[in-house]
Amino acid sequence: MDTNNPFFNVFYRDFTHDVGISSAAPEPLARDRLAPLAEKLLTSEDNYLGIVDGSDTVLQLYQSDEQTIVVELIYPKSSGCMQLRISRQNAMLLLSELPEIFPEDLLPGAAYIG
Repeated sequence: MDTNNPFFNVFYRDFTHDVGISSAAPEPLARDRLAPLAEKLLTSEDNYLGIVDGSDTVLQLYQSDEQTIVVELIYPKSSGCMQLRISRQNAMLLLSELPEIFPEDLLPGAAYIG
């Protein structure tokens, strides 16, 4: 595996174009393709993108408004998630630098939503 451009399993739903990949059967995508996919998907508040790391932690993103993306870090076997609202630009930067395993401090300033 290319450690400079690792692959992540992804799922998404694009209601505008009626396409998606189920979270039950995510598909691999290279890290350098995550931000371009997010730019296309996160244009409607109903659409979402989920990214699964090597330990089954999920990073899920959806649009709050034209300028803001909601990012959630969802741990396996957890009833809640860490949630942060960030600018679209910062969300794309986060996606371009994702580590293979999402650390607990991936979303500084995030709030626990239970």
